[in-house]
Amino acid sequence: MRRSLFLSAALAGITLVIAAGCGTAIPPKLEVRDVSSGRTYTTYQPWGEVERGVGYQFVDLETGRHINLTNYELRTLEGKKTVPSNSPEAQAFAAARERGGVK
Repeated sequence: MRRSLFLSAALAGITLVIAAGCGTAIPPKLEVRDVSSGRTYTTYQPWGEVERGVGYQFVDLETGRHINLTNYELRTLEGKKTVPSNSPEAQAFAAARERGGVK
């Protein structure tokens, strides 16, 4: 009885490890709001790089354009998650990475 319980627990643990390795880890999705104009942009965390004297530079996910902001607000839209590699979210994340919006 104990042996079968141990084997099923071990099998379940191995299955979780295999399933976790097959997914795509997606970092938190952020909304960046330009305070002066009110425009909003979306990007993934880590979201920007400091440009000395200019502000933060990042890539907008929807347009692929490089944006520089000095006065901004951040809000988390979605938390970090792991999705199957063939899901639409994983494909959208891969496309954003190709555009340069993800590091």
